[in-house]
Amino acid sequence: MFPLSHRALAVLSAVLAAGLAACSPRSAEAPAASASASVSMPAETMAASVPPAVAPVQAKKLGKDQAIGVLMDLPELKVWSDRIEKNSKGQSHGALIEFDATPFEHKGKTYYQFSFVENTPEAVQRWENFLIAPDDGEILIEDQISGELLSLARWRKEKQPLQRIP
Repeated sequence: MFPLSHRALAVLSAVLAAGLAACSPRSAEAPAASASASVSMPAETMAASVPPAVAPVQAKKLGKDQAIGVLMDLPELKVWSDRIEKNSKGQSHGALIEFDATPFEHKGKTYYQFSFVENTPEAVQRWENFLIAPDDGEILIEDQISGELLSLARWRKEKQPLQRIP
């Protein structure tokens, strides 16, 4: 297989975004918008440590690229990205894609919608869906079984995401 360029990843992500939106338990709540995608490549290696319980409050509104940066700075996503790349010997990568360009409304608040995916040469596997509020940086994670939205602290406590990859 050959490595994909950033542009090819963006195109692939856009195509996959439409399919991922249909897989979300929330997909019945809001129709999927046109498939647009944002791609972020893995951050540098970070040792697993106890992460803060909440995302830092933002002084100004987050753009989508800034929201991706906030999410990719989460210790869990850094560790996942690093381990995916190491375990695959550089053949697979962790990435964030916007799975629906339409902002999601929850309890009077608007959120950007992203999926963390494992991008392999053969396929893309979704790991988690994340919502991030542009106004204050609040992060919610969608429980893949129940569709319930979990706070970052609850997700960390109940799902123990740093244990996801041995």
